[in-house]
Amino acid sequence: MASKRSFLSFSASFTGLIETACILALAGTWLGSLGSLHWLLDLFSHFRLQYLVLCLLVLVFAIGRRRKFLGLLALVSMFWNAWPVFEVHRTAEPGEGKLTLMTFNVLYNHPQPERVIEHVMKTDPDVVCLLETDWRWHEHLQPLRDKYPHHAEELEYGAFGFACFTRLPTKSLTTRYFAHGLFPSLVMELEHDGKPLTVIATHPPPPMSSHTAGIWQKQFIEIAKLASTIPHDLIVAGDLNATPWCHGMRLLQTGSGLQFRSADPVWPPTWGLHLPMMIPIDHVLVKGELSIMQRTIGPDLGSDHRPVLVRLLRLVDRP
Repeated sequence: MASKRSFLSFSASFTGLIETACILALAGTWLGSLGSLHWLLDLFSHFRLQYLVLCLLVLVFAIGRRRKFLGLLALVSMFWNAWPVFEVHRTAEPGEGKLTLMTFNVLYNHPQPERVIEHVMKTDPDVVCLLETDWRWHEHLQPLRDKYPHHAEELEYGAFGFACFTRLPTKSLTTRYFAHGLFPSLVMELEHDGKPLTVIATHPPPPMSSHTAGIWQKQFIEIAKLASTIPHDLIVAGDLNATPWCHGMRLLQTGSGLQFRSADPVWPPTWGLHLPMMIPIDHVLVKGELSIMQRTIGPDLGSDHRPVLVRLLRLVDRP
């Protein structure tokens, strides 16, 4: 009998541990909603897709164990996570885009840069924003220099360097240092269909400490301020180290006029696709008359990111 009581005690304790673990895991849903209060809390907000799956599993567990409160908590949390994902599922009507742009964090120590260059050459976008290009990429970029009449490169910044190329008529290509001036961005003043077009390629640091989170937030705030002063079409593209539903993304969109405005969902992951914590952090946002008719996540080319290709159209040009 003593042995039997010991087994029952262990069984009850084990169930309690599972329930406790479920509640702690579901807490990530609610902690992430407080991201505006502290950078550490905002880190929890990036994993809405994982929380959705987790909430479903907890709901099944709760129903099986007849745990009403846990089931209610899982159900509410599931809808709480689904809402921001649903908001960026489809924000424009599909169509045929006339202007193509690619943004791709290529991984600065990529072992086979030629794979990236081959893909860009084959895809042939009008504007190319390659991020994390350092001096080791210099000779590999030559085919793109030969192909595109306009380009700008900052290769001395290691994981925060860039190389951008375009065939569009170009007024200026200017390196800008937002926030604390440590990480370069490129502001491209272009022309498309006889109208001005500004493209900002940017790559803020990942917000993994109070210092880098402060730079990350300030960079979004300053880009938003610049965007608010631009009266014509604008594109902001890059590895933003931000999911569509985090506090940093809200800072970028508040007052700037920048929107996803995409016919395809922007929630599919672009980073860490071989990891359980995969998240969408590579984005293209637009302002003005532009809309993203198509958004395609490219193949695995050896980076920890995937390329994002968009086809854009001015809404006034829609047939």
